[in-house]
Amino acid sequence: MRKWLLLLFLSLLFLGCAEPQENIEEKLSAYLQEDLKFMVAQTLKASNDKSALLDSPYFKIRDLRFFTPERSKMYSAYADVDFFIYRDIKMYEERKYRYDNHFLQWDRYLKRWHFGDDVDKN
Repeated sequence: MRKWLLLLFLSLLFLGCAEPQENIEEKLSAYLQEDLKFMVAQTLKASNDKSALLDSPYFKIRDLRFFTPERSKMYSAYADVDFFIYRDIKMYEERKYRYDNHFLQWDRYLKRWHFGDDVDKN
């Protein structure tokens, strides 16, 4: 009986840690929207100049990777995202994220500013 309960517990624990990629992507999208809102609000608070911002600030996911449990025990996904918020300043912010398997949430671990414009913009 004890072995059966232990096996059941371990199975539930293993299944509980695995999360579908669709859920992870949805969480990323929500997290990125919040980051974008915060960046815009922070810029407005610092400058009180709405004209410095794009009419529709946006972000682009440059890289999104998913890892197998064999490849990464701690993180199951990685994202590299560029944020564009300024109208006349040719700068954008790159942010890197990773999905923590234990806490089941995205973690931002790098923020870096770059000079330049959106290379995909037409």
